[in-house]
Formats: sequence, C-alpha cells, structure tokens
Amino acid sequence: MRLSGKLFAALFMAALLAGCSGPAKRDAGTNMLCALGGAVVGGAATAAVVDGGSATAGGAAVGAMLALLLCPNEVEAEEPMVEEPVCAVEPPPGALRDQNGCAYDTDGDGVYDGIDLCRNTPEGVTVDRVGCPLDSDNDAVADYLDLCPGTPEGVIVDQDGCPLPGENLLSLTGVNFEFDKATLTPEAKDILEEAVAVLKDTDDIVEVRVEGHTDSIGTEAYNQDLSQRRAEAVVNYLTSRGIDGRNLVAVGMGETSPVASNDSDAGRAANRRVDFVVNQ
Repeated sequence: MRLSGKLFAALFMAALLAGCSGPAKRDAGTNMLCALGGAVVGGAATAAVVDGGSATAGGAAVGAMLALLLCPNEVEAEEPMVEEPVCAVEPPPGALRDQNGCAYDTDGDGVYDGIDLCRNTPEGVTVDRVGCPLDSDNDAVADYLDLCPGTPEGVIVDQDGCPLPGENLLSLTGVNFEFDKATLTPEAKDILEEAVAVLKDTDDIVEVRVEGHTDSIGTEAYNQDLSQRRAEAVVNYLTSRGIDGRNLVAVGMGETSPVASNDSDAGRAANRRVDFVVNQ
C-alpha cells in the first residue's frame, strides 16, 4: 500500500513536471489543469472497475499521463508587429511638416509647402517644379488666365495676357512678291506661316493691322498703292490658312516708315516688310 502511494506520488509529480516543461511552458496552468482532470477521470474509471485504493491511485496516475499526452501543448506563434509608416511619402528637404512629421500641401498641387512658391494655386492647374502655374509665353500671365496664349516674347500685355494697342506682334522681312505685283512668292508664304502660328489663338480677341511697307524706289504714291495691295494679299493668305479675317485690317504704309537706310540693298530689303500691329 505504501509502495502504491509512493508510486502514485512519483507519477503525479512526473505529470506535473511534464505539464510545466517543454515548448508549452507559458501554458503550464492549462497543462496542470488538464493533468488533474485526467487523474480524476482515470481514478474514477479504475475505481469503478477494480476495487482497491492502489488500483485507483494507479488509474489516476495513468489518466494524468494520458491527459498530458492528449492535451494540446503547442502555442501559436505570434505574428510580429509591423509598424505602418506615418507618412505616405518621406518629406523632401525644405518641406513644412505637421505634428507627425508629414509634409503639408495646402493647395494639393503636388508641391509641398515650404517649397511651393505659389501656395494658392487653384485645383487642377498645372504647375512647375516650384508650384507656380505654367506661363508658356513668358508674359507674366499664367496659362490658365491667359486669353492670348503664344504672345511673342517682349510684347507688352494687359492683365488678360493680350497685347496692348500699338504693340508690334511680329515684323516679317522677306515677304516678297512677284515683280511689280501683289502676288506672294512660295518663299513668302513659308515666312507667313510664322504669323499664322502667332495669330491663331488671338484672332477672335485682338484686332491686328497688317501693315505693308516698301522701300523708296519709285514714287511715293505708287509705293503707297503697291503696299496696300500687298497688305491685302497677306490678309487673304492668312484667312486661307484659317485665321479669322474679321479682325485683320490691311493697311498700306508705303515708304513712310523705314527701319533702315534706303541707300543700300540691305537697308532697302529691311524696309520691305510686313508688320502685325495691335490696333488702337
């Protein structure tokens, strides 16, 4: 009987040690309860079949061992915590940051405050690398506000980006005609394509004088008439290229406004020109 009691004690201690060791140490409480439950069930089952304390104790010990074997002792591995980045994009140097260290972009144009030189750009407006609206013709009026895009460089414009009255949009030399006629040469038509490019975006807004100029060869009256006919020929060509002729005014200037001396071939060639001037 004593031996049986010792055997029971030894087996019970083994069960407890098994429940508290191995990979399931952190679940020792669960294993102990499982072992005790197995002991109770094993002891009760043995007592019901065999009469005797020793048999009951042995059944309890066996039940405890079986319970430990059957009880789950694996612990699910915890997934490591992954910290989500606070800022979607690492702010570049110079950008203003909020309390989380993330960059501001007040106007939502993709250029961060602190770098953005134009911080109130309207939504949807295309900007340059410093956050300012594009100004393709460099007339100090942004493209999205410019009613006359493509204004030639150096031309003074109003607040809408359109040339002021009296401004010379373009001066073309080499616009030659057949001798003593108002018929454009093929070379002259190629040169006039530059005027087509300038006028195509403003022909319905700005009225332009197409001024024909001659050199001083011939009488003043003759040159005046010839320059008028040639100016009209230029207007006709421009309208054939799609420019709205309602805002084109042909004006013959004759020999009255030279830009060079008429005493040389080069000077006379410079004086034979077509100017495109914004009407008053």
